[in-house]
Amino acid sequence: MSDAVNNQDAPAFDPRAAKQIHDWAHTARLLACRVDPTGKFVFAGAIDYTIQRWEIATGTRTELRGHDNWVSTLGFSPDGATHYSGSYDGRLLFWETAAATPQPQRTINAHQGWLRRLDVSSDGKWIATCGNDKLVKIWSAEDGTLVRELSGHPHFVFCLRFRPDSHELVSGDIVGNIYHWNGDDGTLVRQFDLKEIYSNIGDIAPFGGIIGLAFSPDQKKLTASGLYKVSNAPAGGRRAVAVSFDWQSGEKLGFQESIKKEVDATMWRALYHPGGHMIGVLEKSFGFWLPGEEDLYHSVETASEIFDMDLHPNHVDLFTAHFDGHVRCTKLAAAPTS
Repeated sequence: MSDAVNNQDAPAFDPRAAKQIHDWAHTARLLACRVDPTGKFVFAGAIDYTIQRWEIATGTRTELRGHDNWVSTLGFSPDGATHYSGSYDGRLLFWETAAATPQPQRTINAHQGWLRRLDVSSDGKWIATCGNDKLVKIWSAEDGTLVRELSGHPHFVFCLRFRPDSHELVSGDIVGNIYHWNGDDGTLVRQFDLKEIYSNIGDIAPFGGIIGLAFSPDQKKLTASGLYKVSNAPAGGRRAVAVSFDWQSGEKLGFQESIKKEVDATMWRALYHPGGHMIGVLEKSFGFWLPGEEDLYHSVETASEIFDMDLHPNHVDLFTAHFDGHVRCTKLAAAPTS
């Protein structure tokens, strides 16, 4: 059960050989985690309003200060030179990724209320953001100006994603809507309905919704992650789930979850390995699914609840951000035999 990564000399992807290789601690809960495109740093957003940067080779930690609320989302320019961060203070900040003493290079008051998620287009020209003001906004990476504002979501917009190699954009909200936008002209192309993964708390407030979005490596599937089968919101009683759609036809393809071992969890993020395996958060563990398979084939336990994760460019080192303030790295490959 393995897939070769792009580098012929790199170890083969093998979740069953998973081994933790790094464990770095901060003093506050972590909400977001991203590895820069060069593979040199891992960044984590914290509830103490800071961003923590670790140099992966040495474990050296640097603190970034500039936000006034929980740091919820992170991203990078394609070349890795610029780092972007978003926070519940509604602001989008630009940083020099490798600066010895990082300071915000640009500050944008992007949203009224919480800024939930950001994403960067593959060509690096645009940064998209979304938030509690029900808006999706597109910003120029060159000068920070507003390129376009997209409205239409009926409730909080939790997440968004550029389609690779294009300016097409998808966004998901708390009540189960996924909107497909043409970023070049701002038109709404179509809507995906995933009402199954939100609930009402006492019929007065929505709970759940589209928490994460990802495209499969071949771009033939759009996958939304979150929770469903809620029995006791928000105290517990839920199932982590990912649901995929055929990108061309819009057909709903099926649900992926932990079936044999039921887990009370939210799938805060699902991502794809280049070989096609889906990786999803399951409370204190992360699981692995084969394409088209409903149940996971393997899971890896960790020491604390996971809020976010990211795969290193080597495609075998998985970094996770935790409730206990730690960033951990698990190598998903067997040790070299020689």
